[in-house]
Amino acid sequence: MAIAAEQAERLIADFCLDIKRHEDLLYGVALFFEGVAYLYSGEEPELETYRKQFRNIIQLGNDALERAVAMVERAKQNPEKAELFTHFTFVPCLGHPHPEALAARAQILVDTYNEIFPGRPRGQAFSQSEIRRLMEAAAVRLPQAEA
Repeated sequence: MAIAAEQAERLIADFCLDIKRHEDLLYGVALFFEGVAYLYSGEEPELETYRKQFRNIIQLGNDALERAVAMVERAKQNPEKAELFTHFTFVPCLGHPHPEALAARAQILVDTYNEIFPGRPRGQAFSQSEIRRLMEAAAVRLPQAEA
């Protein structure tokens, strides 16, 4: 069934927003790991367990992002492919024992990061004081989100 160009454009734009939300969530997971690394500093065996878990979660999320971006490129070439977006679902925090809880925390962290560090490049390393500041500010929001 053919879809109108206008409908395809809307589907592509909506899917691009989904991609952005998933990118943000993955960054929130990375921020969560930064906090874990701060808390478990000096406890390498414990930290390595978390490192492996979060590396897997982020890799699975990045794999999904790559597939999604490729789908967008195909849909831009052939707008009829935009209908495939309805069959694609991002699964947040895949591989975590409590994905919904981690996703909620990751969202709080990325929102807090965006407020505290507006315009900061996401690849920029954190100082210990910056991580502490971010975790403390996010912790204030956590009880509200879980209530």
